[in-house]
Amino acid sequence: MPFPRQVPYIPRTSETHELREDVVYGDADGVPLRFDHYRARKVGGPAPAVILVHGGAWMHGDPSQAAGNALHFARTGIATVSISYRLAPAHRFPAPLLDVRHGIRWVRAHADELGIDADRMALLGLSAGAHLALMAHVARELPELAADFGPELRDVPEDVRAVILHYGPFDLARSRPFPDGVDPAGELLGPRRDEPAWVRLASPVNHAAQVSAPVLLIHGKADAVVSYRVIFPIPQPQRETNTNLGQNPGY
Repeated sequence: MPFPRQVPYIPRTSETHELREDVVYGDADGVPLRFDHYRARKVGGPAPAVILVHGGAWMHGDPSQAAGNALHFARTGIATVSISYRLAPAHRFPAPLLDVRHGIRWVRAHADELGIDADRMALLGLSAGAHLALMAHVARELPELAADFGPELRDVPEDVRAVILHYGPFDLARSRPFPDGVDPAGELLGPRRDEPAWVRLASPVNHAAQVSAPVLLIHGKADAVVSYRVIFPIPQPQRETNTNLGQNPGY
């Protein structure tokens, strides 16, 4: 069945990649879970891979957002699996998070048929997808977010070698409505937006101690949608183990 795609006309093949679009691999409350798979062609054996989580204020977006990054990765021999998740406000937290965790487990369980090295996978999130990616990385250590992914995936780990986060809102308590009045965090959390304990649980900034892989945070000081102040300074437990790679004024 056709799905809406934010980025049209992505090349299906080149000398460095092959693309399969909108591969349905599961179902969540009647919503198909799908992915775009960019296979890196110039790789001998299983390829390292990036699992990409798209952005869109938790309300919009689809796996096609991966195109720019995925085509670049393919040129360097890295595969990409860009996964979908249920969108707010029809589906509130933690539904999108469960879908991301489901996707990570499914990709790991099916790594051989995807031509991917399950021991060389990174997780990359864009904007709202960065929030979900970091939450997915720490959620397994949070009893309040325990979930059963069924017999096929129940024992599949969610481990990744690295987490890459682009301009994500990591503290939902500090998230503010857009100028037009739309409150993305409110759409994600629904009636529980006013419950401090629930907002803390849904904010990965409060779970820094659970991070087990290297994390690269990428943010622009000129970002007018998600302020870099929402993620900096890095929480104290992580300062000793993270390196500031530098700042580029104007971004």
